[in-house]
Amino acid sequence: MDFIAIEINELQLVVHDSDSSVKYGAYACIQKDKLIFGDEALSYFKLAPDDFFSHFWQRLGYEEIKSKNTSIKHFADLAYQQLFSITEKYEANRPVVFIVPAYYKEQDLSLLLGLAESCKLKTLALINQDILNAKTIDYIGDYSIGQLGIHDCNLANVHINQEITLNNNTTFKELGFLELVSYISNWCNQKFIKHIRFDALHSAKTEQSLFIQIYQLLIQIAKTGEYKDYDIAIKEKSIKLAVNDLQDKVTEFFSELFDNKTCSSSLYLTPQLYNLTADPYHKNKCELLKKPDVFSSIQNLLPHIKQQSGVCLLEQIPTVKLCKQDDISNINHATHIVFKNISVAFNNEPIYLNNFQSKRSQHPFSRNETNESFAVLIPNGNKIRLASLNDKRLTVNGKPIKHDALLSRKDTISTPDNFNFELISVLEEF
Repeated sequence: MDFIAIEINELQLVVHDSDSSVKYGAYACIQKDKLIFGDEALSYFKLAPDDFFSHFWQRLGYEEIKSKNTSIKHFADLAYQQLFSITEKYEANRPVVFIVPAYYKEQDLSLLLGLAESCKLKTLALINQDILNAKTIDYIGDYSIGQLGIHDCNLANVHINQEITLNNNTTFKELGFLELVSYISNWCNQKFIKHIRFDALHSAKTEQSLFIQIYQLLIQIAKTGEYKDYDIAIKEKSIKLAVNDLQDKVTEFFSELFDNKTCSSSLYLTPQLYNLTADPYHKNKCELLKKPDVFSSIQNLLPHIKQQSGVCLLEQIPTVKLCKQDDISNINHATHIVFKNISVAFNNEPIYLNNFQSKRSQHPFSRNETNESFAVLIPNGNKIRLASLNDKRLTVNGKPIKHDALLSRKDTISTPDNFNFELISVLEEF
C-alpha cells in the first residue's frame, strides 16, 4: 500500500513516505496577503510577535486568532493550511496514518480527522507516538518516556509485554523548547546588562538577534548532545557563555521534570530531550530512546490496523520481538540481592545501594534514595537495571560500567572499596 505517515512530534511535523522523511517546523507567521510556515516564520518571532504563532498544533481547535489575514480565524485554520501545504503534492485519497501526542483528546483527534478529509487524505489510523517510540526498547517491563515539545514536556508511562500499552501520561506545562530558549535568552540579557551595561531587549531587532542565536545553539545541542563555550554577539557587543554555567541553567530549567519522576520504572528520553539533559546525575537516571524507522514500523503494523473497526486511536500495539523474548524461560530472573550474609527481595521495587559503614548500619540497602546512595537497582521485566547515581566506579562481573547496565541472576556488582553484591534467584520461599 502506498501510504504516508505524518508525525506530530516533539518540535515539528514529519512526513514519512517510501522515499524520504521531511521535517516541517510547527511555526507560522500570518501576514495580510500570505502565510509563512516552518523555520522561516522564526524570523518574525520577536519582530512581529502578534503575527507569530506556535501553539496551533498543541492546542488544536477553534481558539480565535486576531490577524490581518481574513482567511485565518482559528488555530484550526492554521493547522489546515500547513497540513494542506505539506501534503498537496500527493494524489487525492492518499492513505495516511497520523502519529499523535498522548495529550490529544477526543476533540483534537476528531478535528484532525476533519482536517485530513479536507486535505483529501484517507486516514487509516491514529497511533500514539509514545507506544510507537517504545518499539525500540528491547526488554519487557514498565517504562517512562520523556519527550520535549515546543511548549511542554510530556512523560508517558508504557507497559511492554506481548503488546505495548500506554498506561497514563503527564504533561509539564511551559517546559518546552521555546520556553527554554526564552529562559536562556533572559539569563544572557542579564549578563549583557551586568557586564557591559547593554540591554539586548531594548529593541525588537536586538531581541530577535539574541533569540535566534540562543535558538540555534540549543538546537545544535539537541542534535549532538555537545555543550561548549559560546560567544553571543549583538551590535559589536559580546558575552561569553561558559559551558558549566550554561549546563547549570539548562539543568535548572528542567528540574521539575526530573524532580517529579519516581524510580518505579526505567526512564527513557527521546533524542532531543536526552541530548539537552546537562546534569550527569539526571543523565545517569535515564537512557536514550532510539527513534524507530517510522515508515517501516507503520508498514509492519498495517495488518493490525486493518483488523480494527473503522478509524481509531491505537494506544496498544503488538510487538512480536518482545513476545518472543518473553517465551524464554525465566531461569535468569533475579529475585534477590545478596551482601555478605544478608539477602533482600526486590518485590518489583527499586533497591538503593548505599555507602556502608558496619558500625552505623547492618546493611547497605534502602528502598528510598539517601545522601549515601551511589546506585539503584530497578526491576525491569525479567532483568534488573543497575543505574549509577554518582561518580563512584562500579564493575559488573569485573567489567566497568559507564552509567547503567542490565543484570541477570549470578551477576556480581563490585565497588572500589571491595564490597560485592550478587544477584540470585529464589524459586521457592520456605
